[in-house]
Amino acid sequence: MGELYRNIRGELWKMRHTLIPVMHVLIPLLGIAVFLAYYSFAAWSDEGKVSGYIEALSVVLPLVISVICSISVEMEEKGHFQTLLGVAVHRRTTLLAKWMVLSGIGLLAILLAVLCFAGGYRIMAGRAVLPAGKYLILSGVLWIGGMDLYLLHLFLNLAFSRNLSLSMGTAELVVSALFLTGLGEGRWQFFPCAWGGRWSSYLLQCWIGNKAVNAEYVTANLAAGLAITAVLWCAVLLWFPSYEGRQCRD
Repeated sequence: MGELYRNIRGELWKMRHTLIPVMHVLIPLLGIAVFLAYYSFAAWSDEGKVSGYIEALSVVLPLVISVICSISVEMEEKGHFQTLLGVAVHRRTTLLAKWMVLSGIGLLAILLAVLCFAGGYRIMAGRAVLPAGKYLILSGVLWIGGMDLYLLHLFLNLAFSRNLSLSMGTAELVVSALFLTGLGEGRWQFFPCAWGGRWSSYLLQCWIGNKAVNAEYVTANLAAGLAITAVLWCAVLLWFPSYEGRQCRD
């Protein structure tokens, strides 16, 4: 635990003067401003506006994660991967620390995006569409849905290249948008990029009284996600100790 804590502190220290903290603040604020400006004259129901914003947030999340992971690995490349590969007794600790820091900052960004939108919309509309607790649950669902994506894109950047990770992030954006429609039925469970959007959509439907969706229906779709998560983590953690670094120039 002491080694993990030191590596987490090291990750936070390394990214202090990078674009990563700035992006986690500016991107949510920009998205909030755009959607609130549009919703000020859009003829949607209040529930539809909240649902549309959450879905848009879930769609753009995979691409943002790919960009953040690319910046993080590019920072390691500039140091010839010395801090990533040479400072820990247990090499997996450095990868785990990087994942924890990036996903932790991602959680803060999601909370900022959801809660500030909720506050701004309440001021604009004059009433709260959902209680604060439900907005917190939606934030947690979006974050949980994206946790595997951080590990996947760290792997793609380390093992292959930045271009591959960004291309995958763009493809995930398209897939997550398509899988929010009927095209995703029976398929979305096997695509981590679609999890956050689908789970949050199901929750919103439950809360507004859609009887076709219930907690048992959502829970039944978790098995595939848990299996994919286990396979991904085992594969990456078994691979990383043999990783010797590479030049990630594209």
